[in-house]
Amino acid sequence: MSDNFQNQSEDATRTRCQLQSGWDVLTEWSDTASPTRRNAVYGALFSMLDRTLFRTHQIVDDPRQPAEFFVAVRDDLVLKLRVNALDSFEVLYVGTWENAPGFEFGRV
Repeated sequence: MSDNFQNQSEDATRTRCQLQSGWDVLTEWSDTASPTRRNAVYGALFSMLDRTLFRTHQIVDDPRQPAEFFVAVRDDLVLKLRVNALDSFEVLYVGTWENAPGFEFGRV
């Protein structure tokens, strides 16, 4: 039984996540973002795709929404993502911490 569990765990970590929705959020934000900021956000998204995001970026959970979390991309830039399943996620927000939906500065 443990061999089967280990094989399933290994398969899950090799499978890439897919961006299921949120393209409209990214497109709207990227229209006015600098190339440096776009590259930083795209780097974080690629980290989510290859399942290294939780090792490479600071993560802040949204306690009101268990499947949602904030990704600190830069000091003044944050992504809010929702995990839909083991292999898919969506972008909910890209922008500043001050405007991030569901984030409260007093909690951190």
